[in-house]
Amino acid sequence: MTLRPVLSFFSFYWGTWIHADEKSLRWNLMCAHALSLVPFLFVPLFPKIGFLIFASAVFTLFYRAESPALMEIIRRNLDKNAREASFSIATTAAYIEGILLAFFTGWMIEHLESGWIYLFPAYAAIGLFGLYFQAKLKILPLNEPQATVVNRFSFVEPLKIGISLLKKNREFLQFQIGYFLCGGGLMLSMPAIPALLTCSGFCFTTLFTTTCAVKELGMIFAAPLWGLLMKKTRYEFLSGIVFSFVALFLGLLQMLNLGIALLFVAYFVYGIAQAGSHLIWNLSGPYFSKDQESSRYTMVNVFMVGARGLLMPLLGGWICDTLGAKIALTSGVVLSLAGTLYVCLPIRQLSVKQQAQF
Repeated sequence: MTLRPVLSFFSFYWGTWIHADEKSLRWNLMCAHALSLVPFLFVPLFPKIGFLIFASAVFTLFYRAESPALMEIIRRNLDKNAREASFSIATTAAYIEGILLAFFTGWMIEHLESGWIYLFPAYAAIGLFGLYFQAKLKILPLNEPQATVVNRFSFVEPLKIGISLLKKNREFLQFQIGYFLCGGGLMLSMPAIPALLTCSGFCFTTLFTTTCAVKELGMIFAAPLWGLLMKKTRYEFLSGIVFSFVALFLGLLQMLNLGIALLFVAYFVYGIAQAGSHLIWNLSGPYFSKDQESSRYTMVNVFMVGARGLLMPLLGGWICDTLGAKIALTSGVVLSLAGTLYVCLPIRQLSVKQQAQF
């Protein structure tokens, strides 16, 4: 729970190698995609928990690292209206795939003693086939060529660029703070969720189906709706709605004593929230950068995931151990609602100001 977000710090620096030219974007995307999957090819040779953690860490590192180049390619190739619709359709297709894999993988794990380890190289090989299509991508050039922001690798310079973006773009800063509050609340709650579900006595199949298939159903249901709303509504307001769904999810988990049905409802709600968060988080770079190069904005998104990952899971684990799982979940609800109010309040103030001017 801590490793995945913390690795975003390293993903952040991968984006420093992106330049404005087409070749740089394509190679950055393809190398990150390949490196994220290659370790899984060797799982049958090293079927140990240590190697699985290593492979998962590498995957997380480079999966996040793909985002800046991918979002900049999408920004260049699609106008704003097509961008949200196309990304939501692609995301929905991925969620449908996820449901099918959830049932198949769950069956394999329960019925094969050790055969499940071969799922890792099989899935990795399928994923690596995507490199063929990435190599064929046509990337439109910028309308106005821009100077390269970072000419050589530096630990400090990308941080300066990110801070500069946050200072210059107040709306982007408010967006980041809101996501830090809600995302931090969710991370804070994550150590408590396994403890809560384990104590509730649910079997492995129920939990796996719920957390994968039911959540994916919520994503499939919500992704097209989020994509439609993103064409017409400010991202800040939509973020507040997403944060409210996160708070509702954490609140429902605290009422599992009323019946197992609430477990399925909770994860369906979580799927709705995840779909909205996935779309908004990924497309926020092109949204806030307007017509400028967007990869630096996406890099800030990646960095902030790492920042809250350094603190929140550890704090959540401590609260869970000392005060109990429900206190940790309640804290997550409070932070999520705080994020909702924070991102929505500036919109309300802006609306009042515009009415006064009118």
